[in-house]
Amino acid sequence: MIDAGHGGDDNGARLGSKLLEKDVTLALARKIKAELQERGIGVRLMRDGDITLTLEQRAEASNQERAAAYVAIHAGTPGGGVRIYTPAFAVESEAGAGKFLPWDNAQGNYLPLSRVIARGIAGELKRKDITAVMLGTALRPLNNINAPAIAIELAADPDNVQDLTDQKFQNTVAAAVAVGIAQVRAQLGGQE
Repeated sequence: MIDAGHGGDDNGARLGSKLLEKDVTLALARKIKAELQERGIGVRLMRDGDITLTLEQRAEASNQERAAAYVAIHAGTPGGGVRIYTPAFAVESEAGAGKFLPWDNAQGNYLPLSRVIARGIAGELKRKDITAVMLGTALRPLNNINAPAIAIELAADPDNVQDLTDQKFQNTVAAAVAVGIAQVRAQLGGQE
């Protein structure tokens, strides 16, 4: 499940006078979808148009589809390159405790594989000379996803936000995400 952040009434970050985060994320999501399909990996886009979805709706849709993996796409400043987020919990040992999964810790059982995917993507980006930083954060809806889950954030220098729309940059990031997922394909559950 590829989730282009924001959309509809939610523009996300304003990345310059005419560039909105929701447009950048959708363009990248479509490129990632094409890269995954080229590798024979089934993929769905959370949104393939300019629609509004809450964080809860995003998590519920991904969980209902039994997605094998979830990738949220964001864009922002400041920075340069790509930030890759994996879920983090206040107390990781409680993530899978009990008969029912707590909503805020649904990701708990998948956290190790989420980190493997993130490392694979970061390694591929670094091989292509793109700065990649891995971070753990309690970011919604990542913690609510019942599958390996990561968030990719394109980061641009505030003076060069148009770099986010550079086709070569977006194609390289999309290919890296596809490689990272393809590397763990055999370990992914759910639908493919």
